[in-house]
Amino acid sequence: MVKSRWKYSQRYHEILNVLMKNGFGFFIKDLGPFNFLSKKNMPESSVLTKSISERIRLSLEQLGPTFIKLGQLASTRLDLIPADIAEELAKLQDHVYPTPTEEVITVIEKELGQRVDTLFLEFSPKPVASASIGQVYQAKLFDGSDVAVKVQRPNIEETIEKDLSILTDLARLMENRYEWARNYQLVDIVDELAKSLKNELDYTMEGKHAEKLRRNLQSFDNVTIPKIRWTYTTKKVLTMDFIHAKKFRQFVEEALESEKKSMANTFIRSMFHQIFLDGFFHGDPHPGNLFIKDHNHLIYIDFGMIGRIPTSLKYDLASMIIALKNEQLEKLTYLVLKVGKPLQTVDTIELHSDIEEIIFKYIDAPLDKISLGELVNDLLYVSFKHKIRMPKALTLLGKTLITMECIISELDSDLSMIDMVEPFGKELMKNRLKPKNVLNDIEGKIRDFFDMLSDTKKALKSLSKKGKFEVEMHVPEIESFIHKLDRISNQLSFSIVLLAFSILMASLIIGASISGQGTFLWDFPVIEVGSIVATLMFLWLLYGIFRSGRF
Repeated sequence: MVKSRWKYSQRYHEILNVLMKNGFGFFIKDLGPFNFLSKKNMPESSVLTKSISERIRLSLEQLGPTFIKLGQLASTRLDLIPADIAEELAKLQDHVYPTPTEEVITVIEKELGQRVDTLFLEFSPKPVASASIGQVYQAKLFDGSDVAVKVQRPNIEETIEKDLSILTDLARLMENRYEWARNYQLVDIVDELAKSLKNELDYTMEGKHAEKLRRNLQSFDNVTIPKIRWTYTTKKVLTMDFIHAKKFRQFVEEALESEKKSMANTFIRSMFHQIFLDGFFHGDPHPGNLFIKDHNHLIYIDFGMIGRIPTSLKYDLASMIIALKNEQLEKLTYLVLKVGKPLQTVDTIELHSDIEEIIFKYIDAPLDKISLGELVNDLLYVSFKHKIRMPKALTLLGKTLITMECIISELDSDLSMIDMVEPFGKELMKNRLKPKNVLNDIEGKIRDFFDMLSDTKKALKSLSKKGKFEVEMHVPEIESFIHKLDRISNQLSFSIVLLAFSILMASLIIGASISGQGTFLWDFPVIEVGSIVATLMFLWLLYGIFRSGRF
């Protein structure tokens, strides 16, 4: 967009000069007419000895809050960027200076419509934490409650909007110039990351995340999510209870071994509950976001990054782990294609080969040596290699599992996450078989089936209007489409037969009980024999579906 180049010319100049300074001048020159750039910013020889991924990280750090935050978000997306770049971006830190307290107070008073001294009994002028988007202060309400007040930096929203506009423009230039940028749909990637960043600018969203986690974890007596004070919360100001507790690192240094083991158990159970049962989880549980009170009480903070796993994806993830354990190469390949979105024609032979390597890597490993996070990331790496776009939830889950494993290693190195996840897997499958969920599943499969038939009818009708023609079709997603159609048909058959079988058996048994006539007809055990025949037919149908590998 030429308009954005003129409107934000000064910032454009800053961004491109930083890229030149870090050795990306050849790339800028190739993109378009940027002759206004200063030759003084040519890279030093020491810079050129660094890897490309390291130079990307340095560029983002030098460009400020927007780019640092985008880099941190991108580091969780192994389906979008190469693994070596993601690993380097994970090192990004918020090297920012605190905003002067006077400016922060101006934001608070403008947002809440009152003077700070009428809002709070006490307000500490020194921030307890600073980050790229906001900083946190301790205060006291007039009822005596201690609260934490998170305040957005002045004008940060305008700065981010400006930077995102420039980034989108650069992404479009790259798609116009490079085939690899078009293949990876670079503009879509920037749009997706930008959307995530904009969500973090709305503190009311973070407050809602905290409230939902608070409700979901009510059954854990020794886990706390700070209460949100909505009267003192807006889009740019977030106020919650301030809980006096030790930082995670301090707890690790001072706690007894028994206390650390107990905390490891609490942490892992509360996280797996969020992931596998609620499908709504804290996406950034690193040491800075964990506090411990009274040696045994876990406190989560910072709810800007949240993962959501749809029920269907939870089941698919469980199926992937089962397929891996049973060395079901075809099933695992099918699930990768089902869960992801191929961006181009997939070489299934090559995909088979790469997935087979993953199976060989884990199949003979002891359970306590298998890293769940590494397993998910291996699947994401294969997906990236074959240009299969995976759901954001799965990529964030991989990063979260890795973080969890790091936390556990500091608390209890003997604890196996694989052993801990098993009861949650069983609970997940038990929930799936509840009558209400079975009926919902049947309804969903029927709806999917008829939607697909309707779409097919429309497509054929559209083609028929064009008269006689000869066409050669290359449809990258046709195999995934066929797999999906087979799966829906098989699951629909299974669900309907299961429901009909249950209703028939219940009706016959209840009818016989009410009539008092027993289950014999002419001395022939009708229901017993019928049950055996129906059961055999049911098992034969199940065998056929499972044998097809498309269930």
